[in-house]
Amino acid sequence: MRYQEKLFEGLSVEIIISEGEYEGRYKTRIEEVGVRIISIGVPVSQGLVVPLREGTNLEAIFCDEVSAYSFTSVIINRIATPIPNLIIEFPSKITKIQRRQYVRLPLVTPLEYQVLENNGLSKSNKGYVIDLSGGGILFKSKSSLSEKTIIIIRTLIGDEKIELPATVTRSIKEEENNDFSISAEFHEISENMRDKIIRYIFDVQRERRKKGLI
Repeated sequence: MRYQEKLFEGLSVEIIISEGEYEGRYKTRIEEVGVRIISIGVPVSQGLVVPLREGTNLEAIFCDEVSAYSFTSVIINRIATPIPNLIIEFPSKITKIQRRQYVRLPLVTPLEYQVLENNGLSKSNKGYVIDLSGGGILFKSKSSLSEKTIIIIRTLIGDEKIELPATVTRSIKEEENNDFSISAEFHEISENMRDKIIRYIFDVQRERRKKGLI
């Protein structure tokens, strides 16, 4: 399939500027799609317009209901009126990054979880993350959990503390250390939270590739 066909007016995209004075990540949207160019809204950060210059290289990431995609481009023009827009080159290639439900990022991060019981939440239990995806988590704990148990997980995504409801799908005892390896699928989390997890996974993978770790 030509992934270029997934670009349309109104599509939310995140652009990444990797170097220069305005290095960072910015949310915007596609305003118009042409044959050779794309018009996107000028990004705003902390209430101020980000004055990206002509010639600035960028990476763009966007998602549909099951996958994420990326492409590289360059700003070729800036339009101030009637609405501030950036004109970028239409990408020659769009890469499908990965399916959300299968992407797993190996991690070692502390977590806490509570079990949803009939009379409320259990006491807090500790463990640590083994890997993370947009659809679920694998972690280790000293306690076993039955399949279909609903738990509330608290852990870190980068420097941000997050809380995620999840349903246990598997719990396996490891004979060598008596730990339990527990798989859980996220349960009714918002798409904003899922996208945040996916973006974090992309960021970590990108940094690991730069360092030659993957």
